[in-house]
Amino acid sequence: MTDERESEAPRPPNPRRLLSVVVLLMLAAAAALWGASALTWGSQRYSTRFSGEKTAAVSGAMVRPELVPLALATLAGVAALLATGGWLRRIIGLLMMAEAGLLGWRVAEWATGPPPLAAAAELPPGSTPVDVVSTNPAGALLTTLGAVLLLAAGLLIVVRARSMPAMGAKYSAPATAKRESRDPDRRLWEALDAGEDPTDPPGDGDRHS
Repeated sequence: MTDERESEAPRPPNPRRLLSVVVLLMLAAAAALWGASALTWGSQRYSTRFSGEKTAAVSGAMVRPELVPLALATLAGVAALLATGGWLRRIIGLLMMAEAGLLGWRVAEWATGPPPLAAAAELPPGSTPVDVVSTNPAGALLTTLGAVLLLAAGLLIVVRARSMPAMGAKYSAPATAKRESRDPDRRLWEALDAGEDPTDPPGDGDRHS
C-alpha cells in the first residue's frame, strides 16, 4: 500500500525542464513581437497628379514602434534569467509581466480606437488618399500571442524562481555548493538535479562505495 501511494504521489517538476520551458516561452514571445513588427498591419491607397494610384503599406514597426525594442528586451531577459537567481530572477519575471501588460494595452487600444494607419502611412507630398485604410489583423494577433507568452513566462519565473537552476551553479564544486545551501528545499532540488537520493543520510553514498 505504501508503494502504491508513493507511486501515485505527484512528482516535482524537473528544474532544468522548467527553466527550458520558460526560456522557450520568452524566445517565442520575442520572435512573435519581431514578426509582428515586420508584418503589414494595413495599407492606404493614394493617388498623385503624375504617377496615378499607388498603395502604401504600413508595417507594425511604423504603427507600434515599441515592438522591436520589446523583442530585444525579451532576448536580454533570457540572458539575465540564465545568469541570475533568487530575487533578481523574480524581478525579471515581474518585468516580463509588465511588458505583457503594456502589449495587451496597446493591442486593446488598437482594437477599440481608430487605427493610426493613415498617419503612419507617410504618403508622398501632394498625394490624395483614394480609399479608406484597409487593416490586417494578423499583426495585432501576433502581438497578442507575444503578450500571452510573456505573461506565462513571467508567472512561472515569479512563482518557481527558486526551483530553476542558475547557469553558474553547475560550475561550482559540489562540496562548496552543499555547504552554501542551507535551505532544505534548495538542498532537495540540488540533490535531485545531481541524480542523488535526497532521502539518504549524508555519508551513506561514501559507505556504499
